Amino acid sequence: MPNNSSKLISLMFLIGRQMKEEMKEHAGKNGYSWLHFETLRYINDEGKPLMRDVAAHFSITPPAATLLVDGLVQNKTLRRIVDPKDRRAIRVALTPKGKKILAGGIKQRLKKIKEVFSVLNGKEHAELVRILGKIAKLK
Repeated sequence: MPNNSSKLISLMFLIGRQMKEEMKEHAGKNGYSWLHFETLRYINDEGKPLMRDVAAHFSITPPAATLLVDGLVQNKTLRRIVDPKDRRAIRVALTPKGKKILAGGIKQRLKKIKEVFSVLNGKEHAELVRILGKIAKLK
């Protein structure tokens, strides 16, 4: 019989997979994967991060980050900017199209999250948010 820690790991994996599956439907309509959306969200939240920051955030190599960003630049959702303080450094920023895709994705995500967690009553939902917030601060 699995212990609670083992169950928790399995449940977290299953919930993550369920959320990704739920988002695939929307991603298929606009052509953006979960990773593309997360990249847009990260860049928006960070406000013109360096390419090395993108790589570090996603725990990928700089060449992999370049490939990821290249696709979004080609789709005109991101643009590269030369850092005014260090011309060797490249920053990335959302374009107006990228901001629109991100806004639509956030709206869709919130809708899906609401559906997935609709099995919880208000008190359970608040308690889950409190517990996850507590765990997240352990980093």
